[in-house]
Amino acid sequence: MIKADRVFGIIGLVLSLWFYLESTKFNYMAEFTPGPGFFPFWVGVILAILSCWLLFDSFRRKPSKEDTKRVLPEKHALYRVGFIFLMLVGVRMFMPFLGFPITVCLFVAGILFSLERYGIGKSIGYGMAYAAVIWVIFEHFMEMGFPKGFLGI
Repeated sequence: MIKADRVFGIIGLVLSLWFYLESTKFNYMAEFTPGPGFFPFWVGVILAILSCWLLFDSFRRKPSKEDTKRVLPEKHALYRVGFIFLMLVGVRMFMPFLGFPITVCLFVAGILFSLERYGIGKSIGYGMAYAAVIWVIFEHFMEMGFPKGFLGI
C-alpha cells in the first residue's frame, strides 16, 4: 500500500496542478458571487493538500503485512474481466446492426451463461427480461430513443 499511496499522491499532485492552471483561465469572482474559476481553484488546493499528506504519510509510516500482499487478483479473475471487456466491445460493435434490445439480451445472457454458470434457458430468460424492462423504461416512460436494428426494434 505504501507504493500505491506514493503513486496516487503524485497523480493527485499532477491533477491539482492541472485544476489550478485551468482555474486561472476563468474569473475567480463574478461581481458579488464566486465565478467559474472559484470551484476548480479550491478543488486544486484541497487535492494538493490531501495529496501532500498522502505522500508524507507514505514516507513516514513503516511497512506492514498489507504492504506485502498481492494487489492484483488471480489470473482467473483477470480472465473474467478481460472477457467482460470483450463482450462490451461486442455490444458496441453489434448495437447499430442488432439494435438495443437484442444486443443487451445477448450480452446479459452471455455473461450469465459463461461467467455465472446459469443454464442457457435461464440466461436467455433473464437477458430478455432485463432488456425488456430497460427498453420499456427508457423508450416509453422517458421517451428516449435507442438504436434500432434490422428488425426495427
